[in-house]
Amino acid sequence: MSAGTANHSASHAKIHTLTGWGVIIGLPFAILSVAGAAPAGADGVAAWLSTPIGALGFLAFFTAAIWYCKLEMDEVIMDYFGGKLRAFGLLKNKLVAFILWAAVAFALIKLAFLG
Repeated sequence: MSAGTANHSASHAKIHTLTGWGVIIGLPFAILSVAGAAPAGADGVAAWLSTPIGALGFLAFFTAAIWYCKLEMDEVIMDYFGGKLRAFGLLKNKLVAFILWAAVAFALIKLAFLG
């Protein structure tokens, strides 16, 4: 293992740990907030997400969850594929995660800040 590979593995593990903690810490916030807004139905959840605290809190949780899932899938791709297929799989995984995150971020920011 080269020094560059070891350094990448160490930073990958640190980021994986931080995003895991982000999901663990953010999950109760997301569950309790949705549970509090759910009795009013879809309008209640939309009203909660229309507030800056609701939108930013959910976006923080969603960002950690998407990033964690991306890192998990990166590990699967690296374990089972090699060469150009590995490079394509990692690129595709990065693009799909970014597109999903960008769509949710745009919707939440528009809902909470742009009316």
